[in-house]
Amino acid sequence: MVKYDVQISSRAKADLRSIKKYLKENASDFTAEKVANGILDETEKLQKMPTGNSPFPEISSEKRTYRYARKWKYKIIFYIDEETKTVNVVKIHHSSQNPDALIEEAESWE
Repeated sequence: MVKYDVQISSRAKADLRSIKKYLKENASDFTAEKVANGILDETEKLQKMPTGNSPFPEISSEKRTYRYARKWKYKIIFYIDEETKTVNVVKIHHSSQNPDALIEEAESWE
């Protein structure tokens, strides 16, 4: 089985920091750590069979197919570079956030 290298973009890292900060302020340090670690664990699972995750047609283009993995109410959005066997995580998105804003933001990812 091919093992993919998982790269997390600076944007996705910033998303994770924001999630953690929000949860520390509005829930607890424990919850913030649990959620952040859960999301990171889910990204590591992308090393094996990332194509098993659903495509994200709303933000995909002819140039690039985005996919997502779910962890609780979060979508871990990524694309696969088959040539280099790399999974590129570009965004971590909470389901309560405006999906239209995500679509607009995705245009800048190309």
